[in-house]
Amino acid sequence: MTVPERATACPECDLLLQDVAVPPGSESVCPRCGHVLREGRPDSVLHALLLSTLGLMLFGPAIGMPLLSLSVTGLRQEASLAQAVLALADNGFWEVALMVATCAVIAPLLNLWLLFAVSVTLQLRSQPSWLPLLMRLNHHVREWAMLEVFLMGVLVSMVKLKDIAELLPGIGLYCFVCLMLCALLLNTIIDEHELWQTWDMNQAGPH
Repeated sequence: MTVPERATACPECDLLLQDVAVPPGSESVCPRCGHVLREGRPDSVLHALLLSTLGLMLFGPAIGMPLLSLSVTGLRQEASLAQAVLALADNGFWEVALMVATCAVIAPLLNLWLLFAVSVTLQLRSQPSWLPLLMRLNHHVREWAMLEVFLMGVLVSMVKLKDIAELLPGIGLYCFVCLMLCALLLNTIIDEHELWQTWDMNQAGPH
């Protein structure tokens, strides 16, 4: 069997196919199993740079500023995401604290930093040997970033506590929602394949 010069394997059925450019708004589909191989998402490098920069700007306020303000019988308590993780650890729930810290703090921050470093390097048309490692690492890190799961937990808590306490959203909650939207956009409008193609083009260009 003749192998195409630039080939890709379908992740569902392992059919080897020629890698072709996908126009914006279109998609390439495996002819054997119908799995969507690629979607046309142009300007992924620029979008990754803008969204990762915005996400990094929002990250500090989203993690450190109060998410909710709880008022009961005149006593008022504010809590941020960082305080929530520390409170879980202080109360002996180390496993839960570690999971929340990993999925809502560490993985999202790594995902943003890695995409920022990759997009800046690609925009500068640089060819460092460590860039492919960062792109592969980001592919695995983003699977652990689950900001939306933590936000669902906050919303459930608000529903359960609304009858026994006065709850007011804090600035941190608005920043956290915006941060989550940035993360969702990074996963939906960024084409990793285009990032790799840009890397190949930079490698083939003049040094």
